[in-house]
Amino acid sequence: MSDKGYDDDAGDADALTKEEEAKCWEAFSAFDKDSSGYIDANELRIVLEMMGQKTTEEEIFRMIAEADAENTGKITDTQFKRVIAEQKKNQSLSNEEDTLDAFVSMGGQPDGEGFIDAQKLIRIIKDEFEMTIDIEKLINDIDEDGSGEIEYDEFRNLLSSSD
Repeated sequence: MSDKGYDDDAGDADALTKEEEAKCWEAFSAFDKDSSGYIDANELRIVLEMMGQKTTEEEIFRMIAEADAENTGKITDTQFKRVIAEQKKNQSLSNEEDTLDAFVSMGGQPDGEGFIDAQKLIRIIKDEFEMTIDIEKLINDIDEDGSGEIEYDEFRNLLSSSD
């Protein structure tokens, strides 16, 4: 990894909200039983699970290796925040890929171009997924140009508004 990894300088931790940073500190402190300022791989796995992040052993060891420049097998609170920020960024990228995949499966293009027919989307939501949400209202709210054609940005907004 480059020198821009998870070192103790400012950086990726800025991607966390103050609330997320507070949760990181709370989780980190709960597992730093001896107040050494470090947690190890097993403790990291437990902390991540507590925070709702499911990871494999391989991912845990990769995170530790990337964060632990001194190869101690442990990470500091600051390094831990960077691990969480990286996980958050990766989750966001994964969500974006899933959104694009859904857009393409409905008729859009892999590069985000094209559109989905609003009526087709309504039929799928109601008939195939049997959802009872007011999809017509949601589509009217996000179909900014009123075209009846849902472009990628509008589709992404639709999915984020139904969370």
